[in-house]
Amino acid sequence: MKSTLYAVASLLTVICYGSPIASDLFEKRQGPGSYFAITGATGGVYPRLEIRELQEKGEMWNLYLLAMTDFQAMNQSDIASWYQIAGIHGMPWISWDGVEGTIDDKTEYQRGYCPHNQLLFGTWHRPYLALFEQQLQSVARGIAAQFGSSAYQTAATQLRTPYWDWAKAIPTTDTVLPSALTSEKVDVAFPNGTAASIDNPLYDYNFHPLDHTQINGTGCPVIGTPGGAVGGLPSVCENSQMTIRAGETTSDHAALESKLRSILRSQRSSLYAILSQYQSFNQFSNDGSCEDGGPGSLENLHNPIHTSNWPGHMSPASVSAFDPMFWMHHANVDRQMAIFQALYPDTYVQSCAADTPTYTISVGDVLDQNSPLTPFHRNKEGDFWTSAKSRNVEDMGYTYPELAGNPDNATLVANVKALYAGSATGSSTRKERRARKGNAMVYLAKVTLPLYGLANGEGGSSPYDVLIFLGDVPSDAAAWSSADSFVGVASTLGGLNTQSEQASTVTVDLTAALEQSSVEGNASTVDYLKANLHWRVGLGSFEIPRTYVIGVEVELISTDVEIATEDGVFDRWVGGFVELGKVDV
Repeated sequence: MKSTLYAVASLLTVICYGSPIASDLFEKRQGPGSYFAITGATGGVYPRLEIRELQEKGEMWNLYLLAMTDFQAMNQSDIASWYQIAGIHGMPWISWDGVEGTIDDKTEYQRGYCPHNQLLFGTWHRPYLALFEQQLQSVARGIAAQFGSSAYQTAATQLRTPYWDWAKAIPTTDTVLPSALTSEKVDVAFPNGTAASIDNPLYDYNFHPLDHTQINGTGCPVIGTPGGAVGGLPSVCENSQMTIRAGETTSDHAALESKLRSILRSQRSSLYAILSQYQSFNQFSNDGSCEDGGPGSLENLHNPIHTSNWPGHMSPASVSAFDPMFWMHHANVDRQMAIFQALYPDTYVQSCAADTPTYTISVGDVLDQNSPLTPFHRNKEGDFWTSAKSRNVEDMGYTYPELAGNPDNATLVANVKALYAGSATGSSTRKERRARKGNAMVYLAKVTLPLYGLANGEGGSSPYDVLIFLGDVPSDAAAWSSADSFVGVASTLGGLNTQSEQASTVTVDLTAALEQSSVEGNASTVDYLKANLHWRVGLGSFEIPRTYVIGVEVELISTDVEIATEDGVFDRWVGGFVELGKVDV
C-alpha cells in the first residue's frame, strides 16, 4: 500500500519462544537502574474497547490513528519503536533490553522469547501487550498536548489498545474483518486545525528500511513435506516492504474475509466451550502438555486467526507482530483469558516442565507462576514481570467491558452466554431452556494435532490446519473452507523443534452442523456421523497429504450435557467423554 512513509525501527527482536526459571540466571548487559520499566498505560483503569466501538469514539479514535501513525514512524534504533517492540516476538532473533539467553544448544530458530506451546503462552503476552499499550499512550499524550483541548487530554488518558472480537455474532451484511483494518485511507484531524486523508496505520506496517540481514526468508517457512515444498516458499519476508495479509505480494482482504467468515461459527463454538466448561488454567491457556483432557485451549483457538492469513506476515510467528492486526488479535486473546480468570478465580498457573527450548528456556526447565516473563522488566532496577505479578489486569491499568465494575459470576456467565452461546449447549432464551428438560448430548471431533509434525526441511516445522467436514469434501482445496460441509478447523503454527513429539488435543463441536440435518436419536446420529465425518490437512489453498503429517488423528466422541435452567449458569458437560471411533476418511 504505502511506499516508505515511515521511519520505523529495527534492532532488537526475538522469535516467539521463551522464558526461564529464575531471574538471576540471565545475563544482563545494562547496569542497575537502566532497564526499560514496563508499567502499562497510566492515569487510571480504563477498558480496552472492541475496535468497532473505538471507531465511534470521536476524539479518541482520531487520536488513536494519529498515535499509531507516529508510533510506526519512530526511528528503528529506539528501543520503544514499533519495529523493536514487534521484533520481541520474532525476527531478527536478538536480545531486547539487555536480556541475554543461552544459544549453545539451540538453532537460530530457537533464539526467541515467546513461549508458544508452553505453560506461559497466555501470561507472557500480557506484559507484552502492556508494553505496546504504554508506548501507544505515550505517543498519544504527546499529540494530545498539541491540540490544547481537554477532550483530547481525556482521550489520551483513557486510550487503551483495542481488541478485535473475531468470534462475535455479526449480521450477514457485516464483515468479520473490521473495515478499520481494510481501508487503505482514513480521514483524520490534525492539531493545527487541518484535516486530511492519510495512509491507514491499521492496514499494514512499512519496514523502513527492510533490512535483509534482520528480516528475511528464514523466518517464513515453506509448507513442508518429506518430498519437498507444497506451495513453495512465501516471499513476504524476503521481499515485501510492508506487511501483507493472505497474499504474497499484496493483501487479499476478500480472501481473508471469506476464510474468517467460514470459521466464525466454529471459533465462537470453541470459545464458548472453553469458557463454559471448567478446566484448570494450565489446560485452558496453552497447548503445552502439562495437563490434557479439556475441551480445548485458548492457544489453539487463537491459531486459526494466524493461519487464515497464510502466506502473509501474520502466519509465521517470526514476523506476525509487525502487522497491526496482531495487537488487536492478542488483546482479544488476553480478554478471553481475563474472562476465564474471572469465571474461575481459584485456578491459575501451576508448575510444569518446559516441552520445548526457547532463547531463555531449556527443555525440562520447571516453570511456574513466579518464572520471569522475559524480557519484560517491571522497573528500572531489572525486576521481571511474572505470571503472579500480572494476574490482575487492573494492576496494568486496563480492564475489559465484560469485567468493568467487577460483575458477579452469574452476571458474567449471562454475558458470556449472550455473546457466544449456541443453541446446542447454551440456549439464548429462558423459554427454550425450560423446554429442554433433562440432559442433551454433544458430539465432537477430537483432533490430535502434532505441533511440530510438518517438517519444512529448513530446521523448523510449518503451520498447518486440520479441517473437519460433515458431508462431501470438495476436490479443490481452495474451496474447502467455503463448502457447506465444512464444520471447523484445528491449527498449529508449527515451530522450531522438529525433534519434539508434543501434540495438542482440540475438539470441534459438531452439534450445530448436526442441527441442520434431520437425524434424530443417538443411534441414528452416531451412524450418520460415522458415515459423513471427514477430515483433510491443508494450509491456505493447498492440500497437504495427511501421510506427510504423521500422528494426526481424528476421533468421534460424545458427552452428556446437563441443561442449565437459569441465565447465570452454564450448561455442563457431564460423565466424561465416550469414544465412538476414529475417523479415517
